[in-house]
Amino acid sequence: MENELRFPLNFTQCPTCGSTRRLANEVLEGEKEKGRVGPAANAFLFMHQSAIMDARKTVLSAPVILSFHDACVDCGTVYCIHTEVKVGTPGTQRPGGPGFSTS
Repeated sequence: MENELRFPLNFTQCPTCGSTRRLANEVLEGEKEKGRVGPAANAFLFMHQSAIMDARKTVLSAPVILSFHDACVDCGTVYCIHTEVKVGTPGTQRPGGPGFSTS
């Protein structure tokens, strides 16, 4: 497939203003400096989970898209920072955040 998506997808800057400053990430960095969280911790505002399946069929496993979002500190735009696809039981994926493997 010529335009095949390759996962994970990572977005390192705001699509509106180009800033690389993210709200949850900046809060996390402050917590790391205070020693409240470990160096491998991740931060994001929210995560969406979408199973790719036929709703008319019962499935034990299906591709699940995990999409992590944060907000730009400079302009306030909420945008996707990381998207990955896992195969699992719909509704039971336990994400750890961008850079964290759930497989």
